[in-house]
Amino acid sequence: MSQISVMLFDLDGTLIDSRADLARSINMMLADLGRPPLSESLISSFVGDGVWVLVYRSLKATDPNGKPPDDALHKLGIETMRRRYSDQMLVSTHLFPGVPETLASLPEKRMGLVTSKETDLAQMLLAHFGIARFFDCVVGGDQLPERKPDPKPVLRALDLLGSQPNSAVMIGDSENDVIAGKRAGTMTCGATFGFRTEEQILETEPDLVIRTFGDLKLHFS
Repeated sequence: MSQISVMLFDLDGTLIDSRADLARSINMMLADLGRPPLSESLISSFVGDGVWVLVYRSLKATDPNGKPPDDALHKLGIETMRRRYSDQMLVSTHLFPGVPETLASLPEKRMGLVTSKETDLAQMLLAHFGIARFFDCVVGGDQLPERKPDPKPVLRALDLLGSQPNSAVMIGDSENDVIAGKRAGTMTCGATFGFRTEEQILETEPDLVIRTFGDLKLHFS
């Protein structure tokens, strides 16, 4: 697709498989607060809207009556989660197969990261896995009040790259990624190998679907 010059990527569930480290960190946080653990699959379903929402959903799910956390508990949970995750984030997190090779095969594309993860953590992960050099900008979840599925993070990345929506594609594994791209006016690409099921991705009707990261070469090289 020669008209696409900019590729915007989600992080968790798209470039990296961070499920185990996120789940472990959440369960450590819950244990610190006297709550029971949750399954990795359930915690993974809570990912995609930033640590604020992840902690909120986890605390609500472990309340005996399904009651949402009050502000004080929510704040404590976020602080505890951040501390735990900073120690756990590189234990078993890994790139999905084919990520470095595929990014390297698209040298003519400008690339940006649009993630709900805090910017410093996202940059640390990109550097750790040796793929930071591919990205011309990083828009983290702490840069704007709005997060995906709001289009503003996508539009911010496009602004930083000096690009227009009709020359870009938003690539991600969640409904939020596809919806944000659609609202921003970009092409959208749903990844079915991440944290959501293929059925959930297809419900958002992305323009393209990839079942492995390397499939991007078939469409954009």
